[in-house]
Amino acid sequence: MSHQPLLAKISFGTFVAGALVALTACTGMRLGMWTVDTGLKVLVPGLAIGLTGLIFGAAWVWRALAMNNSMSWRFGTIGLIGSAILIGIPANYIWHVYTLPPIHDVSTDIGDAPQFVALLAARDGAPNPPSYDGRVVVTYGGEKLTTALAQKNTWQDIKPLERLAGTTPQHEFVGKYFWRALNVVNGLGWKVVAFDLKSGRIEATSTTLWFGAVSDIVIRVKPAGKIGVRIDIRAKSRTGISDAGRNAGLVRDFLAREDGH
Repeated sequence: MSHQPLLAKISFGTFVAGALVALTACTGMRLGMWTVDTGLKVLVPGLAIGLTGLIFGAAWVWRALAMNNSMSWRFGTIGLIGSAILIGIPANYIWHVYTLPPIHDVSTDIGDAPQFVALLAARDGAPNPPSYDGRVVVTYGGEKLTTALAQKNTWQDIKPLERLAGTTPQHEFVGKYFWRALNVVNGLGWKVVAFDLKSGRIEATSTTLWFGAVSDIVIRVKPAGKIGVRIDIRAKSRTGISDAGRNAGLVRDFLAREDGH
């Protein structure tokens, strides 16, 4: 008797069980039922179950190739692919945690980073304070360096956007880029919390799909010299030590759209 159907069904069953555990962990974090640390502890068993599904799915593929048939292919395929995704998403996150700087505050202006105003109330009680972490020392690659330097060495393309107004009156030019920046924020799907044309400040939040981790974002649009405009952006996580590169990604997404808008 072939063990192929059994391998397929075990792979499928363990994938479903692992997915339910992972979904419970993520839902609890998104609803604020427990902290990120607790959610990750709940998630670990789900990943272990998913790994079991991946192993049995691979065994099913090996058996199917050896027997030259596709018995129970639906169970086997779903179990194998589903388990790979279940394991792949957190594995990718862990990879970035260990290969990128352990920082969670990224700014285009590391000398005078934009500050939160409207978001201060929302960040009240958050483990990570609202102040800029530029001078905070971290260990990366066996060396101790400031958060600002770690960012600069890793993402050299993250820098302010500066444009000349030409013959356009500067106040009109600055206003144009302010509204353009606001449109970009809306286009990226971030939640706008506040915006003020007079101060050139836009504040928004971005929440991760799986864990519900919140990054607060502040954009500053101001005159540069006598005929220019400068756009800066900063993104900071409310919780966690390493953001696995997420805030740098948010900043880069904004800069790319604003620059090519």
